[in-house]
Amino acid sequence: MNPRIGAAEPELAQALGLPLDTQSDFVLEHANGRLQLRDTREGAPGPIYVDFGSHDAARRRDAGRQLPLARAVGVKGDARPFVLDATAGLGRDACTLAALGCRVIAVERSPVIAALLRDGLERAGSALELVTGDACEYMAALADADRPDVVYLDPMFPERRKSAAVKKEMQYMQELLGADDADALFAAAMSCAGKRVVVKRPVHAPELAPPNHKIEGKTVRFDVYVV
Repeated sequence: MNPRIGAAEPELAQALGLPLDTQSDFVLEHANGRLQLRDTREGAPGPIYVDFGSHDAARRRDAGRQLPLARAVGVKGDARPFVLDATAGLGRDACTLAALGCRVIAVERSPVIAALLRDGLERAGSALELVTGDACEYMAALADADRPDVVYLDPMFPERRKSAAVKKEMQYMQELLGADDADALFAAAMSCAGKRVVVKRPVHAPELAPPNHKIEGKTVRFDVYVV
């Protein structure tokens, strides 16, 4: 059964087509100067929201080109590729790449998750471009001149991840979105990317296809496919 999502404010309800209902399973609301999504059910974790001023966001920016993510998409020297993040989620990776100087377009299929991300971008003063919609359709509609250098994918899979912070976010995402069609995303990405496709996976998870090379971190790896 799909969870019920409601809005706590008339403006949010109208903008996103949600019922005005604070008794839903999930409630979208403004609190503490931010937009957040709160699970109202007993024993649920705290709300999720986007905060690009957090310690984790600063740490990732400070790591810069040494990040496995940056190396995977091809940030080196003066090279700052144009990246399409086709599975934006809460925007952590997209905003890290934007902070490193890449032009980034982020696509998120859930209007509610996209609203959380847009709120975080506005509070951070980020110029990252956010598109709400189906990434496969978006990539298929791009003209040749608008194709990105890199398509970045972090598909939703049923695996559990160990980090407590990510676990909470993943718990929300899995309930709201379910799994992505990773095969369709990968095929669309390979047809769209100008130079490479990068797929983020848990370090021991199976590959979508044999990559040209891999860049591994402690808990995740990046499978790189040269187009």
